[in-house]
Amino acid sequence: MKTLVKTIAALAVAMTMNFGATAQEEDHFGTSKEKEYNNDYTEKHYERKERRYNMFSRRDFGLYLGLNTYETKDMPELDNWNSRYIGLSWKKNHRLITGKQVDVALGTGFEFAWNNYMLKENITLANQAVGADFIEAKDQLEKSKLVVTNFNIPVMLQFGFKQSKWILGLGAYGGARIDSYTKTKGENGNKRDRGAYNMNKFHYGFAAELGHKSFTLFARYQMTPMFKDNNPVNGNSIMFGIRL
Repeated sequence: MKTLVKTIAALAVAMTMNFGATAQEEDHFGTSKEKEYNNDYTEKHYERKERRYNMFSRRDFGLYLGLNTYETKDMPELDNWNSRYIGLSWKKNHRLITGKQVDVALGTGFEFAWNNYMLKENITLANQAVGADFIEAKDQLEKSKLVVTNFNIPVMLQFGFKQSKWILGLGAYGGARIDSYTKTKGENGNKRDRGAYNMNKFHYGFAAELGHKSFTLFARYQMTPMFKDNNPVNGNSIMFGIRL
């Protein structure tokens, strides 16, 4: 009888130890699988998040502040620091490539731009028998300028370099002149004369931008001359400055 009791007790202890070991092994196996699944899910989650990141916002608004000049041999000298360029731009970025190192987007939109040409001499632009020319003013002038307002449609191919955070944009623009006038300030007060002054209605040019985060440098060269071909004087506009 004692032998039977000892045998049953030994079997019960052995079964208990074996069950505990099996349960521990299953728990360890389950935990290992769970960790592997969580790690795999986390890696895929971050991969998807990284793929979605793009340096270019869908839409943006830009303020261009810069200076005007022109490439010419016969146009009058400008007061360069006061010949200011102002532009208001609304742009939509079409994301073409989202890469690990470089993003590419095509920027399209529209803008309003004001070219202020501040004349250095005591002259003003006036209509002539053929075209328009700069003539000597009758009174002594404190200021004399030509203002041209344009509506432009730019197209920019943009490259964003993720490691350095630099953005390079190359493109072109086309547009139309929607207003132009001369303004003088002198002994006889202020005077403003609005007119076409034999200027080209439509124009196009090339543009380049180089930016880092919220600070961008820009430059533009207008291929279309300011005035029509038959004008006594002519020149091609150049604009450069910063985009905020």
